[in-house]
Amino acid sequence: MTIILFVLGFVLGAGALVFALQNNEIVSLTFLGWQFDSSLALLVIVSVAVGILISMLAFLPSALAGSFRIMGLKKENKKLAETLEAHQQPQTVVITTDPLP
Repeated sequence: MTIILFVLGFVLGAGALVFALQNNEIVSLTFLGWQFDSSLALLVIVSVAVGILISMLAFLPSALAGSFRIMGLKKENKKLAETLEAHQQPQTVVITTDPLP
């Protein structure tokens, strides 16, 4: 699944780069009362970068939670393995035969 997402990201990034290189005219951008004059290519690349950053920040909490869960499960697994090993110690049985009186 990871390789599919990597390839998809690469294709989308390459598409954005081709689009940006073919559209390098100067454009005017108005945002929240501010006005910017910049090349369309730069705006597209910055927009893609901001989108990637936002998606990474959105993914970060679930990734951290999963990582902490995995660490906890590994500790629990180790503890259970030690408990199992302690209970599987070979038992020595001593049989004595008493002579009948």
